[in-house]
Amino acid sequence: MTKLSAKQKMLNALKKKEGYNTFTVKQAQRRFGIKNVSARIDELRQEGHCIYTNTKVRGDGSKVAVYRIGTPTKAMVRAALRSGYSFTA
Repeated sequence: MTKLSAKQKMLNALKKKEGYNTFTVKQAQRRFGIKNVSARIDELRQEGHCIYTNTKVRGDGSKVAVYRIGTPTKAMVRAALRSGYSFTA
C-alpha cells in the first residue's frame, strides 16, 4: 500500500464530491500535518489545479482563508496558457 503525501491528501480533500471539500490553514495543518500550507497550495496551483482562496469573516470579526477547488474561467485559462501554465482535468 502506497502512503499518500500530505499534498496529495490535500488535493483529495479538495476534490471530494460529498462532505467537506474546503479547509482553512489551521484545519490543513491539523489534518495533513503541514506547517506551510500556502506553499503546498502554490505547488498544486503550479501543477495546474485551480484552487481558490476565499476570505471569510468569523463571528469575532477575524478573517480566515478558506481553500477550495473550482473550474477556471475561459479568460483565466487563456491567461495561464500565455504564461506557460498547464491545466489538469
